[in-house]
Amino acid sequence: MTHRRALDMLLILLGLSIFATPASFAQPIIDNPAEPAKGHKDMQLQEMWRIGGEDDEETLLGVVNRVLADDEDNVYLLDTQLTEVLVIDADGEYLLSLGSQGEGPGELRRAADVLFMPDGAVGLVQGFPGKIVKVDHQGIPAGEFRPGGDDPEAGGFFALRGAASRGGRLVFSGTRITRGEDSRTAVNFIASFDEDGAQQTLYHDTTSVRQFRGEDFSEKKEFFPHESGWALAADGRVYVNKERNNYEIMVYSPSGALERTIKRPYQSYKRSAEEKKIAEDGLMPWRRRNRSRFNFVVEPTEADVAGMRVTDDGHLWVLPSRGLRNQPEGVHSTWDVFDNAGQFEQTVAVHCEGVGLRDKLFFTDTGLVVLVKQYADAMKAFQGQNREEDEAAEEEIEGLPLEVICYRIIP
Repeated sequence: MTHRRALDMLLILLGLSIFATPASFAQPIIDNPAEPAKGHKDMQLQEMWRIGGEDDEETLLGVVNRVLADDEDNVYLLDTQLTEVLVIDADGEYLLSLGSQGEGPGELRRAADVLFMPDGAVGLVQGFPGKIVKVDHQGIPAGEFRPGGDDPEAGGFFALRGAASRGGRLVFSGTRITRGEDSRTAVNFIASFDEDGAQQTLYHDTTSVRQFRGEDFSEKKEFFPHESGWALAADGRVYVNKERNNYEIMVYSPSGALERTIKRPYQSYKRSAEEKKIAEDGLMPWRRRNRSRFNFVVEPTEADVAGMRVTDDGHLWVLPSRGLRNQPEGVHSTWDVFDNAGQFEQTVAVHCEGVGLRDKLFFTDTGLVVLVKQYADAMKAFQGQNREEDEAAEEEIEGLPLEVICYRIIP
């Protein structure tokens, strides 16, 4: 081959590579079938301890909303109502409480989440104004952490909605709100931050501008996967379900590159008239503050994804809306499990005494599973949907007090 022909061939190959670049670098879409490759599996749990309930007169529980566990099987129960974290040892014995309500060191207004910080401190997440109050494992104040360095005196509003810490990485979801004369702009985000509070990587965000009058409040338009629609993996990857009624999980590298999209066919669960009423009631606190301003529009279906977690081996567990409903006797919920390549591997039914829509199930990174019984009713009363329903709910909860059960997974 002459030098001229070689040069021509090189130019042709370069041209082909240029035209092929979009396809070559297109992110893979894992388009799974409706049925899992390995069928169905039952997960059995072994009870370790329980606290609260009718027979426990010593333990005071408000609304346990988040759960962590350390390497010694101590369980950290965030009580949103009492603004404290109860630490329970592996035998079910109370050790101490972390945090309290107030404005001083180690105190916060209302706890929205809890996490282990990279420096070893326990981070108590204050929802609004958004910040992390740090304490050591004996409850001694250890400073504060403000994601993004947001200063409450700088104007606008900053709220934290969800938090995760794993493998030395910090990821938060939240909202930044600025107000104009006749409107407000809200920027929802899921992003990682370094230990100084500086934002590192933005994984997902939306911006909405709302006029103060003459506009509907749409459950679909206002959707953002703050609490249950994203997860942080041990290797730093972030998994996000961006759309309310689209069973599609985006997988991002720690640097924010979209690596793949995991999909499976799914028909959204249609709400009954009673379920639509429950959804409408869930908007009541917001409705009361804006009684004369908006019409509220709820969707005819539930959101497709009700929860998400990633195990240490990279398996993605997705709790679909149907996985909480119409479960067999003795099954709390049924999860879809995808392997670390995004393939729909199997469905897993979690067996315990809880009921999916009433009792909340938490998986910890250490392999413990914690069930909070009467969670839905306790949260309803705490949020105060309206006066008459609150009184009825509080009476019901008084007869059925909150109970927490800790399990270990049976191999």
